[in-house]
Amino acid sequence: NYGSNRWRLQFAGNEPSRWASFEPGGLLAENMLGNMLVACVIGRTVFVHAGLQASHLRGGNEENENGEKRFGGVSKLNEQAREWILKAHHGDNNNWGEFNTVEEVIRAAQNRAKVASKTMPDCLGGGIGASSPVWMRDYSQPNDKEPKNPKAGNMIVEALAESGPNMQRMVMGHTPQRQINSALGGKAWRIDVGASRGVMGGTPEALEIVHMGGENDEDVINILTVDGKRIPGTNRSVTDDIVMDF
Repeated sequence: NYGSNRWRLQFAGNEPSRWASFEPGGLLAENMLGNMLVACVIGRTVFVHAGLQASHLRGGNEENENGEKRFGGVSKLNEQAREWILKAHHGDNNNWGEFNTVEEVIRAAQNRAKVASKTMPDCLGGGIGASSPVWMRDYSQPNDKEPKNPKAGNMIVEALAESGPNMQRMVMGHTPQRQINSALGGKAWRIDVGASRGVMGGTPEALEIVHMGGENDEDVINILTVDGKRIPGTNRSVTDDIVMDF
């Protein structure tokens, strides 16, 4: 806008640089956000921010004429998210800041946010407590214990079956844990340790999965710590009360 700051008005003072960068169709939409995935399958592991249910995936899976399943559910989620983030749903920007009143500025910003929210695909939407892949907590709450949802065990078995062939585990974040741990018989790996000081200042750790690195081509899972330890994944399974860490 030729050196003018009036472009900021269209965001009504709500962190305009951040909003302009990260909104759908924004400055970073194509180069960064459009390349970020809702879920990802690598080997026998599916990775997702919060969790997956079978219902999230069935719409993208198909069967061929021989009755063999084609796993397209994860790809469909990623395509829906990418299509949404690349489009400026609010229409044209008002970079010249051509508003007549403060009320008009506020109304324009509110409409900008509402349009983005209304067009958001189900895989990203819902907000706190929702069952979407970026909000659900059925496999990770309460932290450091087995999930409180009595249906979680069956849910994750069904979700893994819809994620891809021979899926063995789901890795998720979203719900901070005291340390990386697994629940539901090793099917749910919860890796958010709340390392940011803005969350809980947890100690960083990393989950290592060596595909087919063990006997009989089994995957080998370890937790890597900041003090150089490589802890076997079997030592980080939870019971109803504690995380086992030998």
